[in-house]
This record gives sequence, C-alpha cells and structure tokens, in this order.
Amino acid sequence: MQTYIIIYNGSAGKTDNEKLAQQAKQFLESNGKTVTLCKTTSEDDAISKAAAAVANYDCLVTIGGDGSINTACSGFLKAGKTIPLGIIPGGTVNNFARALSIPLNTDDAIKNLLTGKPAEVDLGTVGNTPMISSLTLGRLADIARNIKDDEKKRFGKAIYLVKGFKELFTNRSYKLRITANGKTKTLRSQILLITTTNSVGGYVEFNPEASYDDDHLHVFILKKFTLPKLFAYGSYFLSGNLKDNSDVMYFKCKTLKIENLSSRKIQARIDGDPATKLPITVETKANFFKRYYTKPLR
Repeated sequence: MQTYIIIYNGSAGKTDNEKLAQQAKQFLESNGKTVTLCKTTSEDDAISKAAAAVANYDCLVTIGGDGSINTACSGFLKAGKTIPLGIIPGGTVNNFARALSIPLNTDDAIKNLLTGKPAEVDLGTVGNTPMISSLTLGRLADIARNIKDDEKKRFGKAIYLVKGFKELFTNRSYKLRITANGKTKTLRSQILLITTTNSVGGYVEFNPEASYDDDHLHVFILKKFTLPKLFAYGSYFLSGNLKDNSDVMYFKCKTLKIENLSSRKIQARIDGDPATKLPITVETKANFFKRYYTKPLR
C-alpha cells in the first residue's frame, strides 16, 4: 500500500488526536508511504470523508474507540465498498481492537499499520447503520445511557460497575418479539446483547465461540438482572460460559428481527452510542472488509 488517509476528530477537546495523527503520519512517511491528514468537525463530516476516501486511497486509518471505527464503517456503507482499515485505539474500552489483537499502546498500534496482517472481518448492520462490536437493549442500555462522556474519561471502565449497581434497584423488564433462524418467540427480558466478536466490556474471553469472521451474530437474552443474579452472571461471564447460565437464552443467527411489545419506547445502543428505536432488523455482512491485527487469534 502506498497512500494512506488518517481521519480523526478535530473538535475541541480532542487535541490528543491531532498529536497522534501527526505521529502516525511521520512514521508512515518515514517508511515511504504517502499520507494525508483529514481533520473532521462532526460525525456527518467524518462519514462523508470516509466514503470519499475509498476511491482515492489504499488505506484509511481511524483514531479512537469503537464509535470512531463505527463512523468509518458508516462511510464504507455509504460508498458501497471498502478499503483496508487501520486502527489506532483511543477509546475507553476498545472492544474491537482487543478482539483483533491490535496493540492498545499507541506506538505499537502505529507500527502495526505496517506490520499487521490483513484480516477479513464481518460487519453487523441495522439498516444503513454499522455495528462493529455490540448492540444492547434494556437495562444494559439504560446503564450506558446514564454515563456521561466526562465520567468515562475520568473513571474509565469502573464507571460502568458503579452505574450498573445502581440499576440493580430497579425492576424494569421489556416485552419483545424475536424472530431468528425461521422461528418467532415472544418473551420478557431485562437485557438483550448482540455481539459480533468475542470481546465485551474489554474482556476478550467473553464468548470463546465468537470471532470477527464467523459470519454470525451472537445473541444473549438475560431474563433477570438482580443482585444475586449479578454474582452468578459474573462467574459465568469471567469463565466464558455466560450462555450456559439457566437464566440466559443464547443463540447464533445471521438475521435477527426485534419488535417492541412494551408500552414504553425502547432505544438500542450500537457500539456504545444511542441508535434507533425498535423495531429493528440486525444482519451480518460476511467478510465485509479488511482490518489489521498482529497475531493469529486461533
């Protein structure tokens, strides 16, 4: 590859991105590559520039967490084609980077833009919206919605535990109609989680069955979310066996339709950010594009 474009958020409060972009540019140019820096001012601006990049560059590099990667993929979907995507992790959790064994250390991640091996990666979609890591509904989404950006920066992943503990004192459940694998089921759930990789919450052994290229969505439906159940879930979660818990429904599929039968509206969160309200249809696009990682995952 000869031509790279580095797209990064240039808004106020994102000054580190400018420094990282310049560092990556210097490294790539010292290795004979042609590099263009592209500062963006909004999500729509970033999507448009990512879409335009596929016709003019050999590789797009993004700086940030799952949300930034999601934005780049929105541009790919808008363009109708892709180019290899390089990632310099800069988020709080970095699920997708972890799943692909991309170094979290900045210097190593920049070197990985040249030394990493290409991997064909599946992409989840909800209409024209990409889902590169996870989709949540219910109380898990409620927890994330109540966390502010400055809290994530200040406390890191620990803030999710604090907010999650407070959520235990509510008792909300959601009535859903689920259609997948040719079957339809009506049920009540407190948490619904869909993943496309083995990493959730920064823990890469969450679901050993899942990988970024297995062509499937992995669906977890938790019927109850109480303090006693939390300890049980934690044990199963850390052992990579959450799907074996009796209060968890787990299945794989390529297409999933979710309808809301509750009286209140339910909004999904995709890759940590607010997304569309139900009903939704989630699909997987096998081998949608290439990304870079440093070592085989299996």
